[in-house]
Amino acid sequence: MLAMLTVPSALCSQQHRVPAYPVSSKIIFGKVQIQQPSLAEVLQEPRSTEFTAGIQELPANDGNMLLQDDPPYYDHIMQAAQSYDVDPALIRAIIVAESGFNPQAVSKRGAQGLMQLMPTTAKSLGVIDSFDPALNIDGGVRYFRRLLDRFEGDVSLALAAYNAGSRYVRQYGGVPPFRATHHYIKKVLHYQKKFQSEMAVGVTLEPAV
Repeated sequence: MLAMLTVPSALCSQQHRVPAYPVSSKIIFGKVQIQQPSLAEVLQEPRSTEFTAGIQELPANDGNMLLQDDPPYYDHIMQAAQSYDVDPALIRAIIVAESGFNPQAVSKRGAQGLMQLMPTTAKSLGVIDSFDPALNIDGGVRYFRRLLDRFEGDVSLALAAYNAGSRYVRQYGGVPPFRATHHYIKKVLHYQKKFQSEMAVGVTLEPAV
């Protein structure tokens, strides 16, 4: 079943897309077709608006982490990017915001691992160990791909749903008015741009041998 939500024109004019990874869906006449949430989305959604625990700060030496020949979990990120057609720079940016590249990160809500999967969500995605980087990244990117498809390829809406929950995006007809969510989106897009620039100049085109 599809639900139609009207999105303010200002929101439609400020969509963020991933140029290297176009999607087939599109926004028509200022409206987004939003499907009913999947079980994984329902399980991942916060039970309250107190979801800032999932937003991690980068360590003090983040500059070295951003620009290096072999960034953390490069192979896992590239494999998931290719499997689910998601910009690898965006995946890296989400991991930065979610866990600061700490595979053992646990939020106050109980979200686990690099992409901060809730245990019930991980189970529904078939992720048997959220602290395993390869499994966590694969599950997290697969889940994010579902959100991208659900929100017609709008990266900002998908990020808002990943952070705050799909129900709040549906409730407000766009990015919910939560400071933490707006900060989260801004942070992810900021680092996505950094990582895209880094990869464009060939810093991380190939993993180190």
